[in-house]
Amino acid sequence: MAADYAVLSTIYTTVGMARFAEGMTPRLIDYAQRNDWLGRRVLDLGCGTGASLEWLIRHNYITVGVDQSPEMLDQCRTHLEANQLNHDLRQRDVRELGVDIGGMDMVLAIDLFNELSNLRDLETLFKSIHAILNDHKLLIFDVHTIQGLSYQASLGDQIMYDNPNLMVITSNQFDHDRQSHERRYIIFHRADDAWQRYEGFRVLRGYPAQAIASLLQRCGFAINAVVTPDFEVFEPGVSRADRIIFLAEKQ
Repeated sequence: MAADYAVLSTIYTTVGMARFAEGMTPRLIDYAQRNDWLGRRVLDLGCGTGASLEWLIRHNYITVGVDQSPEMLDQCRTHLEANQLNHDLRQRDVRELGVDIGGMDMVLAIDLFNELSNLRDLETLFKSIHAILNDHKLLIFDVHTIQGLSYQASLGDQIMYDNPNLMVITSNQFDHDRQSHERRYIIFHRADDAWQRYEGFRVLRGYPAQAIASLLQRCGFAINAVVTPDFEVFEPGVSRADRIIFLAEKQ
């Protein structure tokens, strides 16, 4: 997993990197419920700074938040405690969830799967998730498609965020051999009338939707739906979209 969250954690929420998770979480829970999902125990995998967790906790779900980055978990913990929200946060490699997490009714993973480096990592994670889910419960996750990553990279350099004390410029490149998008974040932060410069990065790997679907089925999941963020049906190998969401049920 390639990303510099020691740097990005301090700006992640401020510059809007958690916005998709914040907006999609209530919609995904509602969509799952309208398609007969019932449950209270939710694992937020790759919980980051806590955008999904906050909504889940406020709506009385029993949650566990897992993230690999200690810096992101520190930001998450600070935010939840500032809002007087109880939490269960755990730092670990998301591919190795361990035996102490189990009995989950849903695993929710937003903005995570493209950070896995290869299909073997995807398969390892699917098996790990399968082991902790209750039977016939859901794994819900999103992925940027190869088309979507290529488009993002084509945008070139952009000013992502600009205010009197913080400016973030992004530089984008697409590796056609690895089907991956590298985004570098050049961060200028003003403190005590002096500007400081930092750099961070993320590498997002693209995977064919058909390959993801095949891995899910191999790992014991049935695919209940593949949809766009607008909840339009996506057909792997036929439809086109920049980002898609899988709803997979443990068999």
